Amino acid sequence: MKIILGSKSPRRQELLKQIGVSYECVVSEKEETITSTEPETVVRELSAGKAADVCTKVCQLYSGEEVLIIGADTIVAYNNQILGKPSDKNAAFETLKMLQGNKHQVYTGVTIIYLSGSGDSGTDCCFTECTDVYMKEMSDQAIREYIHTGEPMDKAGSYAIQGLFAVNIEKIAGDYNNVVGLPVSRIYSEVRERLGIDIVTGKHIMKACIFDLDGTILDTVTSIAVTANQVLKELGFMPHPEENYKIYAGDGQIELIKRALIAAGDTELKTFETAMSRYIELFKTGCMYEVKPYPEIRELFMELKKNNIKIAVFSNKEHGNVCSILKDIFGDGYFDFILGQREDHEKKPSPEGIDIILKEINVDSGQCLYIGDTSTDMKTGTGASLFTIGVTWGFREEKELRDNGADIIIHHPLELMEYI
Repeated sequence: MKIILGSKSPRRQELLKQIGVSYECVVSEKEETITSTEPETVVRELSAGKAADVCTKVCQLYSGEEVLIIGADTIVAYNNQILGKPSDKNAAFETLKMLQGNKHQVYTGVTIIYLSGSGDSGTDCCFTECTDVYMKEMSDQAIREYIHTGEPMDKAGSYAIQGLFAVNIEKIAGDYNNVVGLPVSRIYSEVRERLGIDIVTGKHIMKACIFDLDGTILDTVTSIAVTANQVLKELGFMPHPEENYKIYAGDGQIELIKRALIAAGDTELKTFETAMSRYIELFKTGCMYEVKPYPEIRELFMELKKNNIKIAVFSNKEHGNVCSILKDIFGDGYFDFILGQREDHEKKPSPEGIDIILKEINVDSGQCLYIGDTSTDMKTGTGASLFTIGVTWGFREEKELRDNGADIIIHHPLELMEYI
C-alpha cells in the first residue's frame, strides 16, 4: 500500500518518519478557500480540500494501486480568532505579545482517503485535534530577541514549539505532536479503527473471516454421498463412489443432484424432480451422518475468538440445514452470522450473500478474509473483493483453487492465523 502525505511540511514528514511510516509526498496546489471563521470548521475544510486535490493526482499516478492519502492543515487560534503566519517582524511581535502569559489553541484538521485500487470511489475519514497551549509571560525584549532568530517568520502563531521557543511554553493540554503539525497518534488510531489499516506496516487489520461450510469447516462428503446414493438406488441407478461427490458438491443441492443423475446415465434429467424431492426429504435426517469438523478447525476458531475476530459461515446449502448442522456441532450462537441459501440472494459465486454478511457483522470488505475449498468459493471471494484463501483439505485440488483466483493456499487450518 502506498501512503501519500499531501504536504511539503518538513515537520509533518519528520513525524511520520518518527513512527516508522514509509510515505511519498504529493503536494496539493489547490487554492485555499474558507467558508467559516470557526477554527475547527476551517481546518476540516482545508484538510478535505487538500486531500481531495491530492486524490485527483494520485488516481492518475497510481491507477489500480492501493493508496492511503493523508491531508492535513494546522492553525493557531486565540479567543477563537485564527492567527496566520506573520507578514513581517512587527506582525510577529504583535501576535506573540498577545499570546504571552495566556492560553491559546492549536487545531489540526486531518482528512484521510483510502483507495482500494479496484476503481471504487474511495473511503474517507475526517477529524480535528485540538491542543491547549499555555505560554509563559514574556518581556518585549525577550519577544524581540526571539523574532531576531528568524524562527517565527514562517510559523502560524509566530512560534515553533519544537524549536527555540520551547523555553517559553509553560505547559500543554493535549497532543504535543498536534502542535508540531500532525497528530500521528490520533491518525494511527483512526486509520486502524475506521479503515482497518495499520499505517506503519501498510497492511489491513482483519476483523472477520467468512468460511464456506462443506469441505472447509466440516467434512460432510459422507453424509452427502450416502443420501444421494440412496436416492439413486431408489430410482434404479448405480451409486457413485464417495470421492465423486467432492466434485458434484459445491454449488448447492440442485446442481449436486443434477450432476449425480447425469453421471448415473440420466443425461436428460427425466427423474430430476423426483430425485430432488426425495433428496431433500432424506437429507433432513441424513445431513448429520458422520459429519465432523476437520482437524484443527475448533482450535482455529478458538484462536480467532481470542483475537476478537468475527466468524461467519456462507454456504450454498439450504439455510435451515446449515443452521441446524452448525448448532448441532458447535452449539447455539457460536458464530457471528450464518447464511445458507435463501430467497433474498443469488447462490455463490454471486457476491450478494457476502454483501449481506458484511452488512450484518458491520465489517468492511478490506477487513475480511474469505476461506473456501472450491472454484466456486474462489470466485465468490474475489468477486466480493475479499482476500480469498483456498484450502487443500477439502473437496478440490490446489490447481483448481489457484486457477480460479485464490490469493493464497493453505494446507492446515491453523496456518490461517499467519495471515490475520
